[in-house]
Amino acid sequence: MSALPFDGLMYRTVAMVVVKLKKVRDAISDDCSIEEKFPDEVHALRALPLPEYVLRELWIRMQNERAWRRFSILPGTTAEIEFNAAENYRNTPFREKEWEKAPCRLDIPVPPPHQNRAKKRDEVQ
Repeated sequence: MSALPFDGLMYRTVAMVVVKLKKVRDAISDDCSIEEKFPDEVHALRALPLPEYVLRELWIRMQNERAWRRFSILPGTTAEIEFNAAENYRNTPFREKEWEKAPCRLDIPVPPPHQNRAKKRDEVQ
């Protein structure tokens, strides 16, 4: 029996994410191309026979850091996830000033889980 090409699944209120974990010895620079540095992992995530709405992430942990750096693996590109308010995730080298000036920024309004349950409960009654 072969091993799965990913390490886990995360289920969120509005999304499902396939996660591949990778531990490396050397630090990754801010201008590193993940597609060039980890081509096998990126290709494996892109090749998964899953619907497009299932997100793919590569999490990298360097030997001397105590946090994971998360990368979104999209069909044509990769992007480092610097900040995710819904998960209270902040990348270790997160640069808030640069993020505020970013030309491509996506804010997804996600209600807290208790609001969803209350709304569903009211719909049933």
